Amino acid sequence: MNTEIVDRGEELDVAAPRCFCGKIARLQTSLIEANPLRGFHVCPNSSGRRKKGCGFFVWVDVEFPHREKALVSWLFRRLKELEKDVGHRQARERKLMGWLILSWDLVS
Repeated sequence: MNTEIVDRGEELDVAAPRCFCGKIARLQTSLIEANPLRGFHVCPNSSGRRKKGCGFFVWVDVEFPHREKALVSWLFRRLKELEKDVGHRQARERKLMGWLILSWDLVS
């Protein structure tokens, strides 16, 4: 597998492999519960599940130990719950603001 040193700004240089297309593979971080915060290289022509490019994929680091993996997964789940709660509260706030404005119009 051919590798090339890629300058990542303030981060350390990373030896990036070339994908099957011959392009420098893109470094990404997994945000799914099964492999939280793991780095991986993927074809630069891929864009998620629908477009896989040439199909190149390789993990950069080793998997977290079970305890750390469970903790990070729990933190991700909790973050999603809190984001959902904030969304509900913002919707309620907008609704209440609408009622407040309507009541001011009726009083005036």
